Amino acid sequence: MLLLLLALFHPVFGAPPPPGKKDTGAGTKPPIELHVGIRDLVYIGQPLDELIKKFPGAKVHPFSGQDDAANVRIAEAGISCIAVGNPGELKLASIGFNLDGVYDGMAETPYRTGKGIGKGSTVNDLLEAYGQPFEMLGQDARGALRKRPPVESPAAPKMYQYKNEDGGIQTFFLVQDHLVRRVVVNDLKPLDQHVVKGRPKK
Repeated sequence: MLLLLLALFHPVFGAPPPPGKKDTGAGTKPPIELHVGIRDLVYIGQPLDELIKKFPGAKVHPFSGQDDAANVRIAEAGISCIAVGNPGELKLASIGFNLDGVYDGMAETPYRTGKGIGKGSTVNDLLEAYGQPFEMLGQDARGALRKRPPVESPAAPKMYQYKNEDGGIQTFFLVQDHLVRRVVVNDLKPLDQHVVKGRPKK
């Protein structure tokens, strides 16, 4: 499913011991904005070439062998992206920030959202900051996705989804064991054109 692309690329493993609620050292970093990313650094609609200039260590690989979509990993910054578009003119359509937990070579991002959600934030912090999501999805033991996951399974990953006014850009927070693990921003239309439905017809 479209909204889960980046979450499924990087599975969540066992939770480390919960750190402190806030990391004041991240206060000087630019904030992650819902439905945007980080302005002037890594954001929806940003040309891939510009991103690579800001993060020279970024690793770029074709998405499923396509030349109109690419996976981008900035491991040291805890950032994963999908860039899509005409070959040679790719732009970011999905951005994921790894907030809590180090795995698969992906570090914890030093960034937090504008309302303070980051490493150590709980689901209660999330709901207090952004309110109820418009939708929530979860996974069962076999990996199948479903709506309204059972509240009695805190270890099962759950996606709390928020959308902009027209619904064209959606942001979800991945929650596991009551902690917010990841935030992902998706621009639905270009992802649908290049990733979900495959290469656009000419």
